[in-house]
Amino acid sequence: MIYLDYAATTPVDKRVSERIHQVLTTEFANPSSVYQAGKHQKHQLNQARNQLKQLLNAVDYDAYFTSGATESNNWAILSQAMKARSLNLGNHIVATAVEHPSVNSVLAYLETQGFEVTYLAPKKERFSAEQFIQASRKETIGWVAMWVNNELGTRLPIEAIGAAAREYVHWFHVDAVQALGYSMVDLSTIAVTSLSGSGHKFYAPKGIGFLLYQPWNPALTLSPLLHGGGQESGLRSGTENVPYILGMVHALELTKESDWQHSQDLSDYLFERLNALKIPYQRNGKDTVPYIISLYFSDLLASQLLIQLDLAGIAVSAGSACSAGSLEVSHVLKAYYPNEEARHHQTIRISLGRDTTKADINALVETINELQERKQTLWHSQQKQL
Repeated sequence: MIYLDYAATTPVDKRVSERIHQVLTTEFANPSSVYQAGKHQKHQLNQARNQLKQLLNAVDYDAYFTSGATESNNWAILSQAMKARSLNLGNHIVATAVEHPSVNSVLAYLETQGFEVTYLAPKKERFSAEQFIQASRKETIGWVAMWVNNELGTRLPIEAIGAAAREYVHWFHVDAVQALGYSMVDLSTIAVTSLSGSGHKFYAPKGIGFLLYQPWNPALTLSPLLHGGGQESGLRSGTENVPYILGMVHALELTKESDWQHSQDLSDYLFERLNALKIPYQRNGKDTVPYIISLYFSDLLASQLLIQLDLAGIAVSAGSACSAGSLEVSHVLKAYYPNEEARHHQTIRISLGRDTTKADINALVETINELQERKQTLWHSQQKQL
């Protein structure tokens, strides 16, 4: 299989799996145990926590390990919203209209609990801090924005939005899932109260993630989402998954600037090949990262293209993997291109990773070109019959 869907998930790096296997088989004690082996695991857990914060320049944040970004997003948004309202600070939230389902669904739930949410659509394919400011009012408590969109690869101006959030609201949550793994996340350069990450997006296993938290208002303490044995400083109960935690932090440690450059080189090559074969396309979005590429083919239905690519052993996506199995039009494309229905049905997402090669790109482009030529041949034969 030629795998071009790294935004959906990444393979586990061999070095990461070796580290996990070592802990699973030889260092498996419960970190809450009082005997020596348990204390050793607790020490490793704390070391991993500190290393995570150092890797992200987040030494002043509290770091909590979770089952993934879905849990982290739920925990951060629910907790901060509920706490702010309990302090009579307000009940209004501003968020983008292009957030991941794990964020959108939480916001929708909060609306059933008496909160108001304003959803911002991009203007000329871009978001700005000014949009958040203009949408805010006296009772606005927090803002929500993703760092990199998972479908289009658009990079939001988190630095500017965060600086404004620090002045206008009480909390600011950032879903950084698609920004991690490419040396982009540096919390010393931005103002956020909470940030989520998921290991399986940067060559660690599925089922492990984290939440970084640093309130601007000391009264806005996190409330537990899960109750039980009081792990993670009493805020996230459940025996810590030490093997996966150590594996995830090691995966983040293995991130290199060359991963970004590799994707940039392959992205440039993809467009060179598409242009050389004169395949009509448009790239969706502006201010995009090189490793997530959303392409609109004006002559090809995404559903047909995905089937043909799959038959050729090439894995790509039509949008978020978390919406897989659904034929619904992407809410992201609707937000970016509300008046272009054809684009909603004729867009695919290609996402690149460490193991992607130019040969993979060639196979992708050649398959698209073959489908394009077959469609043109069919169209001409139909015209002759008419």
